[in-house]
Formats: sequence, structure tokens, C-alpha cells
Amino acid sequence: MKLPLPLAFYVFPVVCVLAGVASQYSGLDTGLERLFYDSQNQQWPYRDVWWTEKLLHRGGRDFVAVIVFGMILFALAAVFNSKLARYRRSAGFVLLSSLSGIGLVAILKASTHIYTPWDLAMFGGQYPHIRLFDAVADNLPVGHAFPAGHSSGGYALVSLYFIARYHHYRHSSLLLYFALGLGLIFGVTQQMRGAHMLSHDLFTLAICWASCLAWYPMLKPLAESGPPGTYDGARPGPVNDSAGR
Repeated sequence: MKLPLPLAFYVFPVVCVLAGVASQYSGLDTGLERLFYDSQNQQWPYRDVWWTEKLLHRGGRDFVAVIVFGMILFALAAVFNSKLARYRRSAGFVLLSSLSGIGLVAILKASTHIYTPWDLAMFGGQYPHIRLFDAVADNLPVGHAFPAGHSSGGYALVSLYFIARYHHYRHSSLLLYFALGLGLIFGVTQQMRGAHMLSHDLFTLAICWASCLAWYPMLKPLAESGPPGTYDGARPGPVNDSAGR
């Protein structure tokens, strides 16, 4: 059976997961965090500074919320406005894949026992450093740190790249760079603050990308049977997008 997307699209999230596990068990996670931790004063210098906490953390969260709100409004408009009916499946794909990625990350965060760096005993906190496959003591609370929630707001926007690529937008790779860049900025910001580690963000990227793959088949019937000349019914052809190959 022919895959609807190149094989690399399906391999990528697996690579992210393997890289995340390697980062945890090789010590790369904690090694990077030591670069941002002031061991002499036992504090995180970038935790509460204006540009990390207010601009990139709170401001970034609000920025993504505005984008998601816009997605919801457009999806509703496509449902109730006949002039936008041809965009329904595209709008639905973007909204569902984006919210699924963010939602799944939130669910896992509320279930795992992997802690933020500032909560770890090695960085002045009170909890042990627990990795993905480590045993967890019964008396330990949920960590609320893994996968990374903040970067999910950026990485979830890879849905825009998927839909642009599907419709042969010539510069669809720009949307890929935007989503990955935004997620990277959010992720590094939280790592500098002591709120997350590298592996947390790699798993988040894998989840958001996989969410797009999971919802992508909803576009296939339109590609095969949609009426000629409609936006959602355009038949896929060669894509001039080097970033997707």
C-alpha cells in the first residue's frame, strides 16, 4: 500500500523519540541544564527575567492561543458559511491535528513522574531524576513536566505545513521553518529557565508531528474524489518543496 506521504515523514517522529531517550540516558539532558544553573548560588538566573518569563513564556503562550482561536473561528466559519464550504476539511485537519498534539502532551504531563530541572535534588530541588524507563517510588507525585507543554504550542503548528504541502503551496517549507523555529525558541527558553530538558521537547515534537500524520488521511478522500477546481478537492501532484523530501 502506497503511503500518502514520503517515508521520511513517518520516520521523523521515531527519530525524535529515540533521540529523546538517548538524551535522557546519556546525561545530555542534565549536562545542558548545568549550563543554565548557578550552582554556587543554587538558583536559575534566567527563571524570572523579563524576556524569558514574560515575553517568551507568557507572551508566547498568548501568541499561540490567538492563533488557535483563529483556527477555531475559521473552522466554524467554514461550517456555517457556504462560501467557505470548500475549506471545511482543510480547516478541520489543521484544528484537529493542532489540538490533538497539544492535548495529548497535556494528558501525558499530568500522568508522568518526570520532573522539571528546578524540582530535581541535583539542582536544589527535592525530587530524584527519573528517566522514561526508570522505576518510580509509590510515594512520588506526578511531575507535570514531561513532555514539554510550552513548546507544544509551537510544534503543533506544523499542521500548517502539512496542509500547505497538501495544497501545493509553493513556499510551504516556510511554514515548517516557522513552526519548528517557534517550538525551538519556546523549548530553549524553558530549558534556560529550568522548566524542561531537551528530551521533553523532543518527545513533544514527535507527538505533534505524529498527530498530523494521524489526521492526514481525512484529506485523502477529497484528493481522490473532490470536484475539480475546489480547494479541498485539488488532486495532489508533484510538490516543489525540498524540505519535505
